[in-house]
Amino acid sequence: MSRAMEDQAATRRRPAVPILLYHAVTETPGTHIAPFAVPPSAFAQQLDLLLEAGYRCVTFGELVAAEVAGRPLGDPDDGRKTAVITFDDGFADFATAALPALRERSLVSTLYVTTGWLEGGRDRRPGPSDRMLDFAQLPGLLAEGVELGAHSHSHLQMDTLGAAQLRDELVRPKELLEDVLDRPVTTFAYPHGYNGPRVRRATRQAGYENACGVRNVLHCAGEDVFAVSRLMLRRTTTLDELSRWLEDVECRPAGRESWATRGWRAYRRARAVARRRPGSVYA
Repeated sequence: MSRAMEDQAATRRRPAVPILLYHAVTETPGTHIAPFAVPPSAFAQQLDLLLEAGYRCVTFGELVAAEVAGRPLGDPDDGRKTAVITFDDGFADFATAALPALRERSLVSTLYVTTGWLEGGRDRRPGPSDRMLDFAQLPGLLAEGVELGAHSHSHLQMDTLGAAQLRDELVRPKELLEDVLDRPVTTFAYPHGYNGPRVRRATRQAGYENACGVRNVLHCAGEDVFAVSRLMLRRTTTLDELSRWLEDVECRPAGRESWATRGWRAYRRARAVARRRPGSVYA
């Protein structure tokens, strides 16, 4: 058996990792985020299901660093499975609803914030009507063990941006977060999940070590560390659906980007050029 075939076989034996993506945890979401907001009671049930299924949680950075170092977490030989819990945007209810539920169960998480939406910033950008976290809260979240990453400054569709604006949407949030946290920020989440080869190269060049999109498939070691897959939980996600994700832990070869995805990206970019503004549901 060739080395490549051995590596593929080892990857298939290694359990897949569910990387869960949340946004808001609230009963009263605003219009834009409502489809992606999970009620606190449902969130608590989902966390309990995760624990009952035998999962331990690590931060996104811990998972990727372990895999890059060749020591993937969740080795089937130790009988333990690994999951990652992530949040996008930076809604205020992360601190008031999500974090207490996580803390109660000793679960860690990774939070990606859109810096232009946060309270206390000098350069606020159009965003959801829901209340957002304040910059002043971020060091306290870090002290609680929350990993903090960037989610752009304006939450634009990154693959519709020109080179200068793309770099600004990557570098500006990194600098703002590093200034308030006094530590490097090395992980990024693409707004809307949209990326592509050009965006991934720019993300690496901006100084990030890894990044995640969506794709709604399980993550397997060997995936591009600048295009890590996540599973999005919506208001309509049922416990049965989540249970199927948690049970389906077999790694499968990652599929290539479909022509439909490439065509959709080209259309959105052309539309942004024609309108002379990048794609966003908020601006």
